[in-house]
Amino acid sequence: MTALRKALFVEETPVAAAVVARAPKLYVVPTKAAAETAPETAGGTLKNIALFLAAPFLGLAYIIALPVVGVAFLIVLAARAAAKYAAVRTVAAALKHIGMLMAAPFIGLAYVVFFPVICLGLLVWTGGRALVGTDMR
Repeated sequence: MTALRKALFVEETPVAAAVVARAPKLYVVPTKAAAETAPETAGGTLKNIALFLAAPFLGLAYIIALPVVGVAFLIVLAARAAAKYAAVRTVAAALKHIGMLMAAPFIGLAYVVFFPVICLGLLVWTGGRALVGTDMR
């Protein structure tokens, strides 16, 4: 290293120190006014009672769901491990095409049944917005 580079290197301040030196210091000063103005929740007691009554059912739902989630996780791991083999991928692609072929009539039926209802709903929605005068853009 040359003397010029050494001198410049010694005179420069580290980047981290420069950033830390410029950062403002923030202080939180607790006051009694903040504690006094805390609003009392009227529905807090009712909410706690409802949660107390619902807790056993939520626990039961977790207990029932745990084996299902575990089995689903094992199935995903097995599928990922099996996807490494070309023969399994070929069979899976064939089963996918067969499943899509079998589902196509039901999907078409769903389109025929639900699209007129959806279109009528959209027509009523658009007419209602135009009647009220809402900007349609």
